[in-house]
Amino acid sequence: MATRLCPQCNTAAEPAARFCGVCGAPIPVAAPGASGNFERALDRALQSALAHPSGVRAMSPATGGRVMSPAAGVPVTPASSGRSGPAAPRTLTPAPIAAGPRPASLDSLVGRTLNNRYQVERKIGEGGFGAVFEGKQLATGRPVALKILHPHSVADATVVARFRREAEACSQLRNPHTVTIYDFDQTEDGVLYLAMELVRGESLQEIQHRDGVIEASRALCILDQVAEALGEAHDKGIVHRDMKPENIMVERRGGADYVKVLDFGIAKILSGEGSKIIPALTAIGQTVGTLEFMSPEQLRGKALDGRSDIYALGMVAYEMLTGQLPFKGAKSTTEVIQFHLQEAAPPPSSLRPDLAIPAAVDEVVLKMVAKGCDDRHESAAALRQHIADVLATLDAAPVRREAKRVIAVVGAILVVVGTAIYLLSR
Repeated sequence: MATRLCPQCNTAAEPAARFCGVCGAPIPVAAPGASGNFERALDRALQSALAHPSGVRAMSPATGGRVMSPAAGVPVTPASSGRSGPAAPRTLTPAPIAAGPRPASLDSLVGRTLNNRYQVERKIGEGGFGAVFEGKQLATGRPVALKILHPHSVADATVVARFRREAEACSQLRNPHTVTIYDFDQTEDGVLYLAMELVRGESLQEIQHRDGVIEASRALCILDQVAEALGEAHDKGIVHRDMKPENIMVERRGGADYVKVLDFGIAKILSGEGSKIIPALTAIGQTVGTLEFMSPEQLRGKALDGRSDIYALGMVAYEMLTGQLPFKGAKSTTEVIQFHLQEAAPPPSSLRPDLAIPAAVDEVVLKMVAKGCDDRHESAAALRQHIADVLATLDAAPVRREAKRVIAVVGAILVVVGTAIYLLSR
């Protein structure tokens, strides 16, 4: 394969790179024949997106202001019951797509029963690829979330394949902080759906929009629960690849946050000897992941492991702690890419000195977003240990302050008493 050069700085690019590792410019697609039609179309779409920068985020009512990613085919914000016991999907290989007439719109599905198993009750979220409905499993009465593809998406083999990939990935996961997939099937008229756990709560993005910054200890507790969910996925060879606030649901339980991680729709699954990579699937014209949270290696098209998710989670940490991302001043998508590839991330405390973010918290975040994989936490378990160590110091700080206050008060009392005794004895 011929060497690919950056058209801007003439630097040799990685074979699978979509952006230059030196200047961040988009790399033209390889010559015809070097990659499949799908890859060439995706490259053209990426270059087109970068050629028309409109700011870091494209404001859209459907996405709450953030650029939609392929995994965010549906921005889920359900409200419902808690988790029932884990159950494996009924099937991951439904029959071929039916050729008969399909529903004209997803709204027409309300009130319908899917395969005599799931009652569709009300729509609770919608995106480019489909919608999520609150429903009920008839056999058990259990509330469920039903993620259903748009009729036009069912005709797109790539979208359908990624939908199946989500079911395949999530069906392997049982961590209490991961949304459980119960079932994956299709109706006789071609309605494709995922039946999954219905989560009570709101997305982290919604919480941030309403509350602004999140206090350091609370933010670390949220990060810890996300890391726990990711740790199980990484141990099974699954990389999420689209960690962002929209994909983190938070429910209040007993006065504390309880986190659920959503949407493994573009997960990359590593399996077999030597961690053979099974390419993740995306839709033509959309990037794999969400630009604001992409790791340098993801932008360069390199093989990914769990440390890429840790980088993305570090970007999430910036928003929680400071209310902004570390490249707030970026004026184009290219500048965002250049930040991820080249610029050292600033300590969160430097972005908001008024918040007095502890130095130990800075250290956690800076390690998460190191440019090199080897400089980050080696695993989600290592990240959780680091978080636990910092939380212990933060929890101990008020105790130490109170102890010092008590000692000072007792000392003052002793001085007064001693002085009084001295004076009375004269």
